Amino acid sequence: MKPVKIRAYFTLFQVIILLGGLAALVWFNRQFVLEFFQLTQSNHLGLILNGLIILLFLLGLSRIMQLLFAYAREHSVLGKFLGRARDKVANPTYKLPADALIVRRYHAVQMLSQQSANIDQGALANATAAEQFSRFTLIRFVNNILILSGVFGTIVSLSVALIGAAGLLDSPENLEKMGAIIGGMSTALSTTITAIVCYVFYSYFHLRLQDASTQLLANVEEATTLYIMPSFRSIEGNILHDVSILTDELRRAAESIGTVQDRFLNAGERLQLAVDDMQHHMGRMSDSSEELRLIRQSLREGFRLGEPRSGQYAAPSRMEQ
Repeated sequence: MKPVKIRAYFTLFQVIILLGGLAALVWFNRQFVLEFFQLTQSNHLGLILNGLIILLFLLGLSRIMQLLFAYAREHSVLGKFLGRARDKVANPTYKLPADALIVRRYHAVQMLSQQSANIDQGALANATAAEQFSRFTLIRFVNNILILSGVFGTIVSLSVALIGAAGLLDSPENLEKMGAIIGGMSTALSTTITAIVCYVFYSYFHLRLQDASTQLLANVEEATTLYIMPSFRSIEGNILHDVSILTDELRRAAESIGTVQDRFLNAGERLQLAVDDMQHHMGRMSDSSEELRLIRQSLREGFRLGEPRSGQYAAPSRMEQ
């Protein structure tokens, strides 16, 4: 497994640099900022609307930073776990935070193994992904309504400007209505620009957070596959593995027995042919012996020769020769 790349730390560094850069930029251009967010004559409408947009942006950004810190911690715990797993430590989760993802995954697999249950890594991965997805609720909410808040501020400001224009039409000599029109249009422009700028930066960090979450989940699943699952193979998995090996060995033995059986059948056929041939020759030899005995018997009777004694071989006479 490749070393864990802690992308969350890099994103955190970017957020801190951005906030520091924005703070410095606002401080050195505070006069322009004050003019840009100038107060209108309609109960400080510009300050309220722009303040709400910036507050919404900071709320979502704070949640992003909170999750980035959490993911950085998760990556640190994962690195310690992998180091212990490579060293073949008996309990790689010793003194690690119990709420860490890799520790909870290790304990979940261990519990399933102790209960002799089937370990479904896909189900565990889906549960972890669903849990992490639920932590993005506020972030997704801010991402969806941030640009709409700028549109809302623009509409409200234009409404104020239109009200001022209507008052100006009723009394053209009243210059206060002209200020309301200009202030409303200025607020509409400022809220639009504020919302767009905040949405651009917020969307970037939102995507970076999703990358960090995806990488963390991928590293957890990889660690589960390479280091946790081999240590807690279920009993059913062991039995199936052993049965598979035994079946393969039996198949090879059956093939060998079939080959030997074929050889024995061929040898049996050859032996049967040899026995039949031998019986044929023995039959011929029996017929020849019977004929020879009859000839001898006829010769003895013809020449009135005595019968040979029992257990002795009678030498053939000159006439028999």
